[in-house]
Amino acid sequence: MRVKPRSASGRRGVAGRLLVTVTLNPNQFEAHVGPIADLDGVKAITLIADRAAPLMPKVRSAVPPRLLRRTLGRAGAKLVLAIVVAVRERPRWVVAYNLVPHSLTALLVGALTRRRVLIHLIGGPREWEGGGYTSDNKVLGRLSRPVPVLERVLVWAIRRASVVAVMGSEARRDLIARGVPPERVVVLPASVDDRLFDISRPDRVRYDVLCASQLIPRKRIEDLLEAVARLSVGRPSLRVAIAGRGPLDDALRLDARRLGIEDAVDFLGFVEDTPALYADCAVFVMPSRSEGLSIAVCEAMAAGLPVVATDVGEVRDVVTPGRTGELFDVGDVDALVRHVEELLSNPERSHAVGAAARETIRAHCSRRRVAAISREALALP
Repeated sequence: MRVKPRSASGRRGVAGRLLVTVTLNPNQFEAHVGPIADLDGVKAITLIADRAAPLMPKVRSAVPPRLLRRTLGRAGAKLVLAIVVAVRERPRWVVAYNLVPHSLTALLVGALTRRRVLIHLIGGPREWEGGGYTSDNKVLGRLSRPVPVLERVLVWAIRRASVVAVMGSEARRDLIARGVPPERVVVLPASVDDRLFDISRPDRVRYDVLCASQLIPRKRIEDLLEAVARLSVGRPSLRVAIAGRGPLDDALRLDARRLGIEDAVDFLGFVEDTPALYADCAVFVMPSRSEGLSIAVCEAMAAGLPVVATDVGEVRDVVTPGRTGELFDVGDVDALVRHVEELLSNPERSHAVGAAARETIRAHCSRRRVAAISREALALP
């Protein structure tokens, strides 16, 4: 489907120049911005962010000076800097990731400088539902209950974008139902460079189960630890890896000790060579309470791992129960244990599921495919 962006009323920008506003971790930056930078029609990208981005061809980072941040705060400083850059460089598009504050900043910059705006709502419907009270946003996420008025304001803002990108089909249906024209909503998943994950796996892997995740409440790593305690009863040699960092690191280590599984679980912290880690594991688990479309899930599938994940967000766009993985309800540790045990007990089935998972990711969110969707959404040659 060809996305038809809302036309800008002002002058056309400089061909091939984009302004992007977001702060992402290196993995997210590569997955989202990398395919755009790959496009021949993109000549330069100026990134407005709290910190310089990882080195990437065509990308230049613009970080607000300290005095401006002290005076206007982080969001205000980035807004002013984005306006200045947009006036000076006249980008063809202003692109933003996440709704608050980056997409709101981009919409204001676009309105003031008459630029077209693409907003990418990578957090899924929880970014706008109930006013964002279940989102990861540091302000909206503090709300104790849904705020319908705020939700209407956020949806109104989303409708102002020239193009709205979402991570999966569920979010697209939700926004269309809320009045966003279908021709301006495009499914744009995070990319996976599947070539990086196409590596041989040893006959005997080091870990039976892997979870790669931030160690934050939304990820519900405690459910995985409870499942490991149950699985270990019948599998005393079970080995589990948890890759990632976060504020719950110490608490989760204490949970593992309390459950008597501290010797079975390795907390790896940040892992740079994720393809090698995925290749050394048998099953990937994602027990999150909510997601958009997890990059870690897609990477694990690209590496040929069967995935056992909670049925949240856009996961059904890539995980078909019984074919490319298994799904379970949030908090259902019994189902998590059952699915993992079935996969570990049947290596042939596990291999077949992993092979189907790899092919699904190649078809759905390979870097080349995401670049092609981005080209069409940005109306680039």
